[in-house]
Amino acid sequence: MKFRPVRKFRKSLLTRYVLILVVAFVFIPVLIPVSFLASWSVNLLMNPDQVIQNKRPYGTGNDIESAWHQAAAELKGASPEAVDNKLRELKKRYPDAALYWVNTAGQTRLQLPEQETVPKQWSLEDTIAFMKQRVDADPFTVVAFIGGDEQAKQGFMVLELPRKFMVIQADGRSSDSRFYGVFLAILLGAFVLLSYLFFSDIRKRLLRLEAGMTRQGPDGLPSPIQQGRADEIGRLEQAFNDMVFELKDSRQREHEEEELRKSLISHLSHDLRTPLTVLGSHLYSLRQESLTEQGQQSLALMETKISDLSGLMDHLLSYNLLSSGRYAMTIERLDVLRLVRESAAAWYPVWEKAGITADIELPEEPLYWKIDAQGFRRVLDNLFQNLVRHAGSGRYAGIAVEPRGGARALIISDQGPGMQAVSSASGAGLGLQIVDLLLREMGLARDTVSTDTGTKVYLYPSQKLNES
Repeated sequence: MKFRPVRKFRKSLLTRYVLILVVAFVFIPVLIPVSFLASWSVNLLMNPDQVIQNKRPYGTGNDIESAWHQAAAELKGASPEAVDNKLRELKKRYPDAALYWVNTAGQTRLQLPEQETVPKQWSLEDTIAFMKQRVDADPFTVVAFIGGDEQAKQGFMVLELPRKFMVIQADGRSSDSRFYGVFLAILLGAFVLLSYLFFSDIRKRLLRLEAGMTRQGPDGLPSPIQQGRADEIGRLEQAFNDMVFELKDSRQREHEEEELRKSLISHLSHDLRTPLTVLGSHLYSLRQESLTEQGQQSLALMETKISDLSGLMDHLLSYNLLSSGRYAMTIERLDVLRLVRESAAAWYPVWEKAGITADIELPEEPLYWKIDAQGFRRVLDNLFQNLVRHAGSGRYAGIAVEPRGGARALIISDQGPGMQAVSSASGAGLGLQIVDLLLREMGLARDTVSTDTGTKVYLYPSQKLNES
């Protein structure tokens, strides 16, 4: 069977899977920034306070504190007017914050904006209470000595900023990397899902093909299966269906040839009987005439050959009926030994004429098998006929019963040259084939043991249930 090449490479299974891999690798540079953007968006939705950071970029507490202390250190040795100007400049940088400074005398100077809660004159108790209130409180408060340290003796300046305007890194809050990992896991899961669906489809189609190969139809042949896509598995399905159709065509042709052969044998057998009957009648008329000794021998030879030809016709008809299952049988529980004695008695004159000594040793008790009487007689006749034709030189015919195959077997033996010897009367072997077909229909078996000193044929039930 020739397989057609794949006309379209895009229909190949390999192409489809390579396309999945290419899409996965090509989109990695695109999906990574997309995942970053998606992660940032999710974090933004879950943490709306970060929007204020974009409007008021004041930074974290550490950033504000560092910048405030640096500004205070730069005012070392500065005049009060210079300190005021610096605070006004810092107010522009922190418009949402409250700024003021206190000189060494404890007096509150410039306030941006003015606050009633800020004392005009600071005492030691006010300073301590202020510091205690502003620890981890809202607003976020930064106090710095003007000039960088208390040695400058220029006072201190204060910044108060509501914490909602700050970037707060609270402990335990997840960063963007958590959501980034989630999106990457989703992308990886999508690739795994696509691969699973791809191979699951292949597995399903292969199992369907396997079921089609093992499931037999009404005719004993596999049934065609439904074809899928035109890929490698589709081509395999098509090849399987083509094979099934060819097998069915072959089976149909074989059946037609068998029917033709059987019909031909049946017609030939019937058509040849008429001329054989005519020849037989004329030979009988010739025997009434006075013939020479040579003429008598020729006449006897012709009668023998006509008899053989008639027997061959009977064999052909019987074989035709048996092989087609049209041979009528009535299976009954019968005494086999009684049938053997009757058949041996009918053949005794033939054996006596051929100079064959019959040695029949059968037990008195009956031996019951489930057989067809006419069919079993036909088996015995064929075996006895073979004995006369092929083993007549041994001048012996033995019939006995012995154990065989777990049952009692009927034995027909001779002392001829054996089945391996060449016989002048050998034919096509239809006699033994008919014997085997008849025995099979009756549930019996045949074993043959042949040597150059004789042949033994064992007949026994193939199943112990056949014998009572």
